[in-house]
Amino acid sequence: MNYQKLINFGIKRLRERLNLKQEELAEKIGVTPQGVSNIERNKYQPTADTINKICEVFNIHPVELLMEYPEDMDTQDTIKQINAIMLNMSKDELDKLLKVLTVLK
Repeated sequence: MNYQKLINFGIKRLRERLNLKQEELAEKIGVTPQGVSNIERNKYQPTADTINKICEVFNIHPVELLMEYPEDMDTQDTIKQINAIMLNMSKDELDKLLKVLTVLK
């Protein structure tokens, strides 16, 4: 799984959701508009400091950047992501999830 791609895609989706232009986000986080474009296109990996600034602008925790999934994520990547989440769930949470999945199916 390419976590860097997920982070960069999450930044773009959140920026668009807030109707921010790349230039506006760039000004708020102290990079150039081209820098924001490169991040969103996965041409550049933002530093931890830049990620922190982005999270402050969006008022989110950095892990939330991983929750914005690209449409082109394949089935295996989706299954891996679900498995990673489930590994941290309690037995009770897993039982509840099973009930939800059974209803959805």
